[in-house]
Amino acid sequence: MNLGKWGIGLAVALNLTGTAIAQDAETPVAAQNGATAQPSACELHVFPTTEGQAQTTSLLSGMGVLGAVADAASHKGKNVSDAEYLRDALGPQMQMEALQSVDLPAELSMPADTQIVYETPIADRKITTKAKTRLSDSSAPCYAELVITQNLYQKKMIYGRSLNNRFIFKDFRDGVQKAKLVKGRGGNGLSHFPPENEDGIEAADADLREAFVKNFLEYSKKI
Repeated sequence: MNLGKWGIGLAVALNLTGTAIAQDAETPVAAQNGATAQPSACELHVFPTTEGQAQTTSLLSGMGVLGAVADAASHKGKNVSDAEYLRDALGPQMQMEALQSVDLPAELSMPADTQIVYETPIADRKITTKAKTRLSDSSAPCYAELVITQNLYQKKMIYGRSLNNRFIFKDFRDGVQKAKLVKGRGGNGLSHFPPENEDGIEAADADLREAFVKNFLEYSKKI
């Protein structure tokens, strides 16, 4: 079951309570039969990002340092407005909704009954990109994290428009205290973002969501 953080606490609490009652009721039978208790489900904690970056470049970027500087200056206003729109259109809520269309446990090689917890974004990139310890307070023995660390819109003269995302998977299973960071990215083209007017907003949002999901699926092949 995929829920936002505001609802997962109650859902998990109810689930664990129900499990405890069932185990208590069945303990005498299990003990008589020599059965062992089933391990608790794994947890996958997902950390969306609040980032939104935009980069528009022209042929000037291929003309050395001075050309790149001039290119950045000429597109400064456009990059700022596109970044602001991206942060809003592909914010944490939309990232969560997009990932709910994907079988996250299967893509990340985790058990099918893995509980998915959507966490509050962490703004400090030094923490999200470098910390090898857990980012949540969970002490579950079967535990992993998926961290989205970048939302980048690019428009290039030759290649056109695209959305690029970076991800990190941290696997703490088997008693690992410091996980290996599996970093990667995905990049796919855009056809409708950014919208030219209000009539194009719906198509632009769908365009972003589709590209975001494709980017994650590109990344997850490395897990």
